[in-house]
Amino acid sequence: MKKVYLTIDDSPGTQFTQKVNLLAKHNIPAVFFCIGELIEKYPAAVVDSIHKGFIIANHSYTHPAFSKISLEQAKEEIYKTDQIIEGIYQTAGVKRPAKWFRFPYGDKGDFRNGKVFSIFKQGSRKRGATIQKMLRELGYEQPAMDGVTYRYMQKAKLWDDADWAWTFDIMEWAVEMEKPVQGLYNLDKVLQRLKTKNPRDCRGFLMGENRWLSSPSDEILLLHDHEATNEDFATIINYLRTLPFSFVSFDQFTQTEA
Repeated sequence: MKKVYLTIDDSPGTQFTQKVNLLAKHNIPAVFFCIGELIEKYPAAVVDSIHKGFIIANHSYTHPAFSKISLEQAKEEIYKTDQIIEGIYQTAGVKRPAKWFRFPYGDKGDFRNGKVFSIFKQGSRKRGATIQKMLRELGYEQPAMDGVTYRYMQKAKLWDDADWAWTFDIMEWAVEMEKPVQGLYNLDKVLQRLKTKNPRDCRGFLMGENRWLSSPSDEILLLHDHEATNEDFATIINYLRTLPFSFVSFDQFTQTEA
């Protein structure tokens, strides 16, 4: 059966604990890519999530687009949150199981603004490589996910980098926009897209490969912890539970550490 790695960006929000409890109730594991300044705001909730078996990962300190900040600022965004996460695991009394990072907006700081399938501009590849080096020097690497077999991941060299990408964005964030992407202006439209066998990806052309429910590949699923979609979270999770795949267990997450 197709397997799914659930990853949730932009935590912790005001309903973080409720979301953690919902996932724990249904035995659904997740990696929370957390914003450093929000961890500082809700430390007890994050400690509680660790005690419930969830994994806390680095999503920068203030959630900037890395192509719009200096290299020194990029280093600070990564390092500061790394230290905060280290401290939160110490407070929890739990050994940090892995060091994982995801760029805000998927923007690797290489001036492609998250369009990871587009061509590098002059000098942008070197800048991106510099930021990747920063991550590796701090011990960040992707976990091995051999069941994710999409050719576009290999062609774009996404497995070569230290940060986590994703294969399927639920795109519930689109309902927050003044002009929603792909016409996803309400929750019903988001759920309809989830049952589409080969939905479009907002990052660009993916080699025309069959994806999502039309592909046997495992998935790295992206969801968000946003205020505007708090009320939609439980509905989305419950809908995902009806689809033909299984969520990867907590043990498998930590065992796949590179």
